[in-house]
Formats: sequence, structure tokens, C-alpha cells
Amino acid sequence: MLFARGRRLFTTACFATILVAILHTIGNVVPGGEPPEMLALFAAMQAYHVPLGIGMTPSIWDIFRGLVFTMTVCFLAIGGFGLVIAADRDMTPRLLSRVALVLAIMSAVLTALYYYYRIPPPLISMVVVTLLYAAAVKTTAAKGS
Repeated sequence: MLFARGRRLFTTACFATILVAILHTIGNVVPGGEPPEMLALFAAMQAYHVPLGIGMTPSIWDIFRGLVFTMTVCFLAIGGFGLVIAADRDMTPRLLSRVALVLAIMSAVLTALYYYYRIPPPLISMVVVTLLYAAAVKTTAAKGS
């Protein structure tokens, strides 16, 4: 059902979202020969702790890493949720099209965010994902879905 007519682009967009999550994680956990200035910044982030209550004082590095993995988990969940929906025989083309629209808007907002902050890797990834979800809005609404 995932690749049935009218669901192919939506399914592809969901797999692309999962791929973005995987690439994002790899890009943040695999050492990449960072310049000394970057290593100094990381050390400063690890050294500065913020008291946030309930006995917890994470470093800025801890907070940063938490946000890195939050994006991974959220993108995996979004892609996985979409695949569950696409595989459901009871999912109507109209509802699938609405889900594709919501995900296209979410992707477009993230694309604009990465453009604003001038971060090319997620910008490029999210342009692709946005285009796939936007195209899926039309194809999921087609007859025969």
C-alpha cells in the first residue's frame, strides 16, 4: 500500500524525512576534523553550566546535544508517522492530502528557518523534502489513491 498509485510521492517524502534524520545525526556525531577554534568553542560549551532547577545543571554542550537528538527523534517520528498513514488502507486520499499539506508547510517553515540562519546542509535537505511533500499534496488527492 505504501507505493500504491497516489501514495508514492508521499511515501518517498516520508523516507526522505527519515534520511534527513539519519544524515543530521551522522553530521553531528561523526568527528570531522574540526578547526581549533571550533574545538575551543566546544570546550567552552562543555565548561559552562546553567542551573535549571531540580538539581540539574547541564552544560551548554548538554543542551545543544539534547536539541541535536531532539531533531533526530522528531524527524524519525514524522517520517515514521507518515509511513504508517500511507500504509493504512482506510486512509482516504483527501485525508492523506491534508497530512501531506501539513508536512509540506512544516518542511517549508524549516526551510525558511535554515535559509534565515544560513545553514546549507539542512536547507538543501529540507528544500527537497518540502518539494516532495508539496507534490504529494496533489498526487495523494488524485483518484485511484
